[in-house]
Amino acid sequence: MEGRPELDHAISSGTQIELAAFCESYISEANVQELVGDVNLIKLDKALFDDLAYQCVPDNFILVLKDWSHKLTDLDPNKNVVVLEGLEKPGNLGAILRTCDAAGFDQIMVCDSEIDLFNPNVLRNSRGATFGIKCVFTSNEEAFAWLQNNNHSTYAAAIGNNSVEFSKLETARKIAFVFGAESKGLTDFWIENSDQAFMLPMEGIVDSLNLSVAVGIVLYLKSWS
Repeated sequence: MEGRPELDHAISSGTQIELAAFCESYISEANVQELVGDVNLIKLDKALFDDLAYQCVPDNFILVLKDWSHKLTDLDPNKNVVVLEGLEKPGNLGAILRTCDAAGFDQIMVCDSEIDLFNPNVLRNSRGATFGIKCVFTSNEEAFAWLQNNNHSTYAAAIGNNSVEFSKLETARKIAFVFGAESKGLTDFWIENSDQAFMLPMEGIVDSLNLSVAVGIVLYLKSWS
């Protein structure tokens, strides 16, 4: 990982650091040592650092961190959940993590997707929210069973005859908002098993919103209601 404030969130989260690499053209060894503590440091020349790093700017350096994963059993059954089915774009997941963190939703289920949480685009777009969100990769069936067992009501973002505008949606105490991929939308699994389908009104000529934007609108409207 590289880039600030992502590095600061990584350090403050207590995630295990394996090593730090830096270039004195951007940050001093003393400053890196002060930030990461007793960690193996590797000094790089500018050409190599510039080749490895995405952001060649002052105060940037590189951390190698021990990865982690969350399971369904790690989730709090009393909190709301965001469910993402068939997610295709790592950048969208990163942006959604960032939005969830800002809106106070700290649990995400990513269902039937091949995206890697540690994809560089996820990490960059999350701006460090990766360290504050429990993001579980699972299947549709396992996610739905967990929601049912913990008495969550599910609300699916889908256009259909039974869909209501989100502003008119009446939600229960414990909820899960379910979103599908931009290219295909939700599968019948979630449309048929959810308690209610909802949609966002579209006033212009385009027929869809970017997924991360749609999630942001829904979460912030919910947090204000």
